[in-house]
Amino acid sequence: MKKVLFSILLFCSLFASNSFAKNEEEEEQTVDNSVVIDRIGNDDIEVTLPSVIFTFSEVDVKLKFKNPNHTKLLLNNGKIDFIINGQDQIITFVNGEASFKHKFDSNRSLSIFTEDFSYNTTVTVYSLWVFFVPVGFIVLWLIKRMMKK
Repeated sequence: MKKVLFSILLFCSLFASNSFAKNEEEEEQTVDNSVVIDRIGNDDIEVTLPSVIFTFSEVDVKLKFKNPNHTKLLLNNGKIDFIINGQDQIITFVNGEASFKHKFDSNRSLSIFTEDFSYNTTVTVYSLWVFFVPVGFIVLWLIKRMMKK
């Protein structure tokens, strides 16, 4: 009987030491939650394009963070890496605002990506003749009126 009790006690003591032993993996997985770096999403940036866009000129595309103190801006000193129409470009933000030049020649779409942020749009681009034809008609009309007098 003593041998059975001794073996049960020995078994329980081995089980107790294994179940209450400290796991080294748990210590290494401690995460410091004092600084949380947010990812850039669609709710963080506003994109502004001009209302009239011509093929012969570059437009100024403006990007503005809704929160100028976004943690990603602070961490990267205002420099964010964007993919604009498939090309990698680093844009520097000052007070949460930045801009870049873009020319709409044959491609009338604009796509901007970074982290969780995506912006896609197709714009109406006016050719050079759309600008000069009305001006030419006005000049011809003025010359015709001057010739009649």
